[in-house]
Amino acid sequence: MARAMGRGGLCMGQDRRLPGAPGEPGRARRHRTLVCLCRQSVGQLYRHGAGRPRRRGLGLTRRWGRLTLVLPLVLAGCLADVPSVEWEPPVVVSDGWLAMGTFFEADLRVRPRDVDSARRWLEWARFEIARLERISSRHDPESALSALNRALGADDVLHTGARVDAELEAMLFESVGVWKESGGAFDVTVGPLVDVWSNAVERGGWPDLEPLRLARRRVGAERLLLDGEGEIAVTVRGVQIDLDGISKGAVLDRLRDDLAARLPAAAALLSFGESSIVAIGAPDDRGWRLLVRSRDPARGSLGSVLLRDRALSVSSSRGSVRAIAGVRVSHVIDPRTGTPVEGTVEAIVTADRAARADAWSTALLVLGARPTALQLVEKAGVEAYVFGTAGRSAATQGWQWAGAVGRSER
Repeated sequence: MARAMGRGGLCMGQDRRLPGAPGEPGRARRHRTLVCLCRQSVGQLYRHGAGRPRRRGLGLTRRWGRLTLVLPLVLAGCLADVPSVEWEPPVVVSDGWLAMGTFFEADLRVRPRDVDSARRWLEWARFEIARLERISSRHDPESALSALNRALGADDVLHTGARVDAELEAMLFESVGVWKESGGAFDVTVGPLVDVWSNAVERGGWPDLEPLRLARRRVGAERLLLDGEGEIAVTVRGVQIDLDGISKGAVLDRLRDDLAARLPAAAALLSFGESSIVAIGAPDDRGWRLLVRSRDPARGSLGSVLLRDRALSVSSSRGSVRAIAGVRVSHVIDPRTGTPVEGTVEAIVTADRAARADAWSTALLVLGARPTALQLVEKAGVEAYVFGTAGRSAATQGWQWAGAVGRSER
């Protein structure tokens, strides 16, 4: 895993300026996000026919968001008069607040009758995000993860193991799965190596071999033994777990599942800052159009992505390069070798689940824009576009830009 002095993301420089429902807080509309939303107004959608009832044969087909209702009406073998159905334009309910070290934003498109339910869901989401952060944060000494890391450093941990929270255990299972799929490029135990290199940067001298050797002994997800029943064992004392590369995606998955259960007709775009996003349904018949820009001003826009019922994650190793004895050193550490990666990488990943998208975009900072890396990504069933050093880019076969972008290489 590419943990270092913080997880990077491709940056955006445009305010979304989302419209809001009457009386709704407008904080979310004043902050930047990963993407620019290119969407039509409700009036445009209506003129283009989106959501209008249409008469077809024996039925009335109505489209709104993800919902399609076909109501065949047959009376005594004769076609009955079909009453007209008034189309209700969706209402925007949005909000945003600081959470998990970044800014969370929610943009919901709901039926007028669901506005109050949507606002109640946003209040629930605020408390749920805070609850999950208290479980998975390595920065909070009172979190369940911090307690687990202390237990993994205990003298008798090799004999007793440790208890693990159920939701934390689920994140660990997902993390170990991507660790296997990526050949070890994503590793939630890489923390000891990052600490060694961070200390070297602060001193301004190269790390000694002995601290590196000792750190490498404590790194490797194969050292975690999960039984699925709330117990974890380790093969070496002092393993430290860092879920920064997957926890935001896991939270988005939780929010997505709950919103789908409570408001199945709603479309929504949920995001954490510039790195993690999930699209539920669509504000029109196609999807949410997201514009992705590079951290490198010379590259500008990389392209636009059309997202619907999928998650997107971006990571970048640009902008966090440090120096040791005058030599530029990346903040991204390869857990397989114990050394910083060479060059810079920007990775964009889409997947069915946000946690997987987050983990794979992080793994690609280590794997780079190599054909072998894309083979691993495709085998895992996710899609990715990677822009590497010297302008080299690579994309999976299923990757599709919704807008113009530079040529990809395979």
